[in-house]
Amino acid sequence: MTSLWTSLEKEVFNPQNKRLLETVHVWKTGKKKKMSILCVVVDDFRPMKPFLVKVKADRAEQYKIANRWPLAELKLVDGKTLNQASLDFDLHFDKVYKWTASRLDEKKAFIRCLWKLNHRFLSSSVTFVNVPSCTAEGNVMFPVTTGSPEGLSAYQEMSPKEAADMLRLMEQYEPIVNNSVAFAEQLSSDLHVLDEANLRAIISSENQVTQLMHSIDEALAEVARVENTLQVYDELLGSVKQQMDHIYQENSLLHRITSNKTKLMDEILFLTTYLSLSKEHCEALSQGDLSSPSRVKACIAATEALSACMDVQIQPAYRKLQSVAEQLIMFETLKQLFFRALDDCGLFNSFCYFFKGNTQVPGLMQQAAKLVAPSHRPHHEELVHYTPLMAWLRNANPLLFGDLPKVGPPTRNALVTLLGHLVRTFLLEKYLLFITPHCKVCKDDEADH
Repeated sequence: MTSLWTSLEKEVFNPQNKRLLETVHVWKTGKKKKMSILCVVVDDFRPMKPFLVKVKADRAEQYKIANRWPLAELKLVDGKTLNQASLDFDLHFDKVYKWTASRLDEKKAFIRCLWKLNHRFLSSSVTFVNVPSCTAEGNVMFPVTTGSPEGLSAYQEMSPKEAADMLRLMEQYEPIVNNSVAFAEQLSSDLHVLDEANLRAIISSENQVTQLMHSIDEALAEVARVENTLQVYDELLGSVKQQMDHIYQENSLLHRITSNKTKLMDEILFLTTYLSLSKEHCEALSQGDLSSPSRVKACIAATEALSACMDVQIQPAYRKLQSVAEQLIMFETLKQLFFRALDDCGLFNSFCYFFKGNTQVPGLMQQAAKLVAPSHRPHHEELVHYTPLMAWLRNANPLLFGDLPKVGPPTRNALVTLLGHLVRTFLLEKYLLFITPHCKVCKDDEADH
């Protein structure tokens, strides 16, 4: 029973804020046994309302509410028999429910609980018939509320037996009650004496209290002075903090300025180093004097320096700077001036003459029955000093270098003409060498004849 009671409270009624008062195992009268549990419950909060709940257990032994009726709708409880023991009873709501209890004691306890709730909560509005008086007047445990009319709908009159029991208890404990009254009076007198002593002590300590209050006032004044001092210090610290923040900002700006200045100096040093051409190189390029080997070497060094300056990779934004733009324009001007100087000094004509060749073929010399072609070594030795200049010209102006042989007759035609003269001369010499002995023989024969 305890296990069933605990299970019902835990699984069914506690989650709904209900309190279980009584249970009875029943089945419908006249039908096949199909066990159910009728439970009497009340709300666990005010106003407390009683209910009759029908609970069934499924195959998994889980309890579920099958039906519920407020006890305020209950009209009649019929115990069926007054003197004989019977398990049947009827409950009249809007319709009549006929039940059969599994045990007689459960039926009596159930009806007794209904009778108590009827007197406590329903103002005896439910009629009980065929119910023995012993069943209705038995004891049942249910929550009792005091101090509020919501818990009880009406007062109950004590029965003669209850009145006799109350008188017997009062007579039994009357000496104790009298002793408690005397104790309360003695305690009251003692408290009065203590109050008088406390008042005298307070009056006698008035000077000390005054001195204490004076000390408290001085302490409060000192606290106020300390607070003012702390406020001044706080303001000073705030000013110092502002100055430190300003110094920090200035310091960060100085660091940034220094960093920018360093980067700027590096870039300026780069530009001035790699875009700078010495005065001697500028004069050599502008004059283009190739009259002596030393001046040729100076021109070669100047062209190499100019190529190094013009081949420097710089950012496109730097070309918008006026000084950089002027320097690049100066480099281009010096290059054009040097091209013009090379043309004016006749170097191009010398190379053209070398490429073209001399159409006047010198006579072939016969040495040890061998033919020897004319030598161009003097021209080659004369022009080999200008090889770096021609290499620079090829890199600086490929178009001009490609058109160099076109200044005179085409190189191909000159070579063909030269080769033709050499072949004709060679054949003529061979022919003369071949026919000379025959001519001498013919002359000797004619002389003999």
